[in-house]
Amino acid sequence: MTSLGVPDMTEIDQTSCPKEAASYDEWVARFGAYALHQGQAEKVIRTAFAHVSENPTIRDRAGKQAEFVTPVWTYLDRAVSAERVAKGQAQLPQNRALLAEIERDFGTNAAILMGIWGIETDFGGNFGDVNVFEALSNVGYGTSRKDFACTELLSALKIASAGRIAPGQMIGSWAGAMGHSQFLPSNYLTIAVDRDGSGAPDLWTSMPDVFASTANHLVRDGWQRDLPWGFEVKLPAGFPYQEAELDIEHPIDHWQQRGVRRIDGQALPNLPGGTSILVLAGHKGPAFLVTRNFRAILKYNYSTSYALAVAYLGDRVMGGKGVQAKWPVDEPPLALAEREELQQRLVDRGLLDGAVDGVIGLKTRKAIRGFQLQVGLPADGFATQALLLELRRRAAG
Repeated sequence: MTSLGVPDMTEIDQTSCPKEAASYDEWVARFGAYALHQGQAEKVIRTAFAHVSENPTIRDRAGKQAEFVTPVWTYLDRAVSAERVAKGQAQLPQNRALLAEIERDFGTNAAILMGIWGIETDFGGNFGDVNVFEALSNVGYGTSRKDFACTELLSALKIASAGRIAPGQMIGSWAGAMGHSQFLPSNYLTIAVDRDGSGAPDLWTSMPDVFASTANHLVRDGWQRDLPWGFEVKLPAGFPYQEAELDIEHPIDHWQQRGVRRIDGQALPNLPGGTSILVLAGHKGPAFLVTRNFRAILKYNYSTSYALAVAYLGDRVMGGKGVQAKWPVDEPPLALAEREELQQRLVDRGLLDGAVDGVIGLKTRKAIRGFQLQVGLPADGFATQALLLELRRRAAG
């Protein structure tokens, strides 16, 4: 852990997660000093970081996560492709009995477990190719997620210290997630399940451990037995689109009275708890009614595109249909600079209070709805070229 001009970790007084460093090597050395202060063994730290190196592609990938910057219909086309559905269906026979056992014991369903497996690693086809310590140290040095990186690196060191897996064998994604179901090190320590009784959870080669761990993750995050994730719906003319958002929940009777129906025209089923309406591509695209179980999927990866892909991949693997209504595929997506401009114009109008980062999240969607209500547009929260042009026009006028 020494480099030209960088002190050894034992020579550094670092009692907190390093926020600044002149180089990648210095950040690693400072983290090593911090890990020592946190009680981690020097030998384990040196072994874990012996062969790491700066990897600028990790920083680049952190800013280009597909589920946050790709139109939802494009993301779904790739994530729930015919090829991937076929892969999942090919994996289903040998795992069906195990999935039934997991459903019995945890209350999750086979479709969602298959969906997560398929989206995370293409049914075990792609665990990632980056050592976890290299991945997370580059996240710590090269992005704003330094606290996240420090937390996960300390967890990875604890896994190595326990002898559960050698540091050099801890291979995963650019973000440090590991195994078939892409658990972060902290989740491995707190949520992973040793279903096969081998002595430690094995998320790389033991499907009982993989499925049980994934199910345990969902249950911890609020998954409810016998409750569907949701389904596609048809909204009536005049529907108040400002109610179509994740943070707005109503009993299903509320939507029934609003005239919402299943996509095939049937009445909504009687489901417990709060439900929400989502229109991820505005009032011209499909609409979905989602339950608390959809929110449990979101805890795995907080992206509505991701959660919808998991749900539909699982449904398709089990023989169900895909999205029935048409997506507005002719709507040109906003480039990063345009998304940032849109956010800045909403800030200028006093509608948005937050970072201008080009990510169209909940706060930005609410700000868009505020502007749409002001100018008499359907308040669907969807960021479009036409919306940006209207913001420009109003500013100029």
